[in-house]
Amino acid sequence: MNRLYASMALSAISLCAHALDPGEESMEAVPSAKFDYLAYAVTWQPTFCMLKPATAGCDKPKNLFYTHGIWAYYNSTDQSANRHPSFCTKSVGCDQTGAVCELSKTVQDQAMADKVFSKIVTESPEYLMKHEWKKHGTCYGTSQIQYFEDFVNLRSAVKYNPDFTQFQGKSLDLDSLKALFPPNTSFRCVSQGGKQYLFEVFYLIDRQGQPYTEDQKLQIGEKCQSRDIHIPVA
Repeated sequence: MNRLYASMALSAISLCAHALDPGEESMEAVPSAKFDYLAYAVTWQPTFCMLKPATAGCDKPKNLFYTHGIWAYYNSTDQSANRHPSFCTKSVGCDQTGAVCELSKTVQDQAMADKVFSKIVTESPEYLMKHEWKKHGTCYGTSQIQYFEDFVNLRSAVKYNPDFTQFQGKSLDLDSLKALFPPNTSFRCVSQGGKQYLFEVFYLIDRQGQPYTEDQKLQIGEKCQSRDIHIPVA
């Protein structure tokens, strides 16, 4: 399996044109459905709206974790803690062989008609859905509609201690934050105005939504530091 991933990386290096985080390997245009686990990504909406206040829904944000997407990942290595396929080809959800396809408008409308789906994603998610499908969904190995149905089906993986609500609007240290979430989670923070804010939580799961704990090194985006972490409220 490692040999396969290595060959993917070599063939994809020239195709990776976007800026990468430190320790990130984005393996583009690789075959779909070949990965070790999934990251069910959720965003703390008050932090997102603090960063992008003009975004739809940020006039009245809610104190909720909204589903950002489901992302395929390879196990970390000593050199890289963020290894993932993206913009995959030969996807079940694409009509064109060997191409990275766009999200169907019919599928998008069908997914958005689901009331549960609409409650767990941000307001006006059209752009988000197009991006998530093209970058991550094409690597997922299912049809387009199944990818978005799994936003709902796998949402049960998003668990945390009810005491988390007591820290909203307050600060806590990293160890205290980790204690509020299960061991199959990774965190992303963002810094602004000299403060550190909780931004996203990533639940590492298998295809069935069960916890995946074999990769303890995953780090997506800015790492949460040991100093105070603020959890803003709407």
